[in-house]
Amino acid sequence: MLVANKLFAGEMDSHARLWTEFASLLRGLKDLNTHVLETAGVRCEVAGAHALSRLGLLGPVRLTELSTSLGLDPSSVSRQVTALERAGWVTREEDPDDGRATRLLLTEAGNEVVEVLRKARAEALARLTPDWTADDLDGLVDRLARLNHDLEANRPLLSVDVVRR
Repeated sequence: MLVANKLFAGEMDSHARLWTEFASLLRGLKDLNTHVLETAGVRCEVAGAHALSRLGLLGPVRLTELSTSLGLDPSSVSRQVTALERAGWVTREEDPDDGRATRLLLTEAGNEVVEVLRKARAEALARLTPDWTADDLDGLVDRLARLNHDLEANRPLLSVDVVRR
């Protein structure tokens, strides 16, 4: 894809080139996620692994909070959570702030799977970026954090009313 990007780079503005790189990144992340699940021996869908990892970062939360954090519809996340519960990695507890609601939390086995996936992802990324220095990686992380912040903060600018102006 790098060759194609070089061929078209002169014909595209910076935002168009960014979108092209996003498309390549998405394909690469899909392949990476599939590889990580296979090598780690974790049997679940990629979406389930994302939910599991995010739950590991958030701690006990309601399904709606997990859905919001993932940027997904609660019904989609609910399906993944059900599969994670069946696997014994997620359980529900009564929400101490509202006895009518429940919170999702990782089981001990779920915490172990999250750690296995974290290590497998780190090992795969280290193999895929052998010539990157710590400064290179830190710089990319900083820029991605800035991009993620801006995408989230400016999401209202994508509303239909704003775009039509």
